[in-house]
Amino acid sequence: MGGSSSKKLREAIKQMNETLKNDLQEVRKRFETLKQENETWENDLQKFPERFETLKQKNETVKNDLQKFPERFETLKQKNETVKNDLQKFPERFETLKQKNETLKNDLQAFRERFNFQAFLERFETLQQEKDKLIQDLRDVEEKINMLEVQVKFNAVGYVLEREWREILKATVEVTLRPDLAHRSLTVSKNRIITYTGEESAVWPSVRGSEGFTSGRHYWEVKVEEKGYWALGVSTHPDEKNIPEKPEEGYWLLRLGGGKYEAVSQSIVTISLPGKKQLRKVGVCLDYDEKKIEFYNVVDTNLRFHIHCIECGLSGQVYPIFSPGSHDGDPLIIVSVKHHNK
Repeated sequence: MGGSSSKKLREAIKQMNETLKNDLQEVRKRFETLKQENETWENDLQKFPERFETLKQKNETVKNDLQKFPERFETLKQKNETVKNDLQKFPERFETLKQKNETLKNDLQAFRERFNFQAFLERFETLQQEKDKLIQDLRDVEEKINMLEVQVKFNAVGYVLEREWREILKATVEVTLRPDLAHRSLTVSKNRIITYTGEESAVWPSVRGSEGFTSGRHYWEVKVEEKGYWALGVSTHPDEKNIPEKPEEGYWLLRLGGGKYEAVSQSIVTISLPGKKQLRKVGVCLDYDEKKIEFYNVVDTNLRFHIHCIECGLSGQVYPIFSPGSHDGDPLIIVSVKHHNK
């Protein structure tokens, strides 16, 4: 009887030892993983001073450029001072993060003795969040400096930041056309090329998109190249094939005619592009829920500027609308938008 009890006790102790051994191995594995991640953080932190100095030099370059344009770029100088103030805060934040990282290293060294894994893990995650926040703030400042460089270089305002542009591109739609609803003087190809043939006399012959919108955000692009006349935007008139010279209710457009860019709704506003630049590709963003349509100068995949915003009282279905004008045979081309998520 006693021998049987002793045997069971030994087996129970053996199982407990095996369990403790497995738990200890798991803790060691997690400890080694955290140690490796901490070393990676140290390497990242060592790179921060170099990135910070680079941004400081870049900011000084921008500041020197801005001093050459005291009258035209007073607003940009103020923005540059804001960026400079932001940069001055980074050394202090960087030192604070370094101190916290040293504290974490000490905790890591004493980890085996203390074995307070949960508290250590919580502090580890907090430091990870603070590090990510610092990196994001550094990227924001870097993009602001790049924006100032672009504005000085191109003598233009309205530059759209990369992260804002990615949000706009998420609303991209493939606009298709209804050739049967096009004005008789237009030809509409399967490749979404719209051309004026000159067979009918109409100032703004037009064709609308196949799909109407009643909610949400929608973005598309149109290549206008060197055309001297064109109009594009949205309309609530599904059967209209000719845009009136002075549209009334239900039209929200950007157009070029007679050398003038105009925003057209129930009123007409002349738009001046900085540096007398000519639009070659226009981005159109309809935000139905916010009741507005915005137009962009898309220079290339990395460079774009906001042109104009029309506030509009939308109701019912709204259709994309396009007119190549009636003064030349050069086409309007609806292009596919190339983008990717970063």
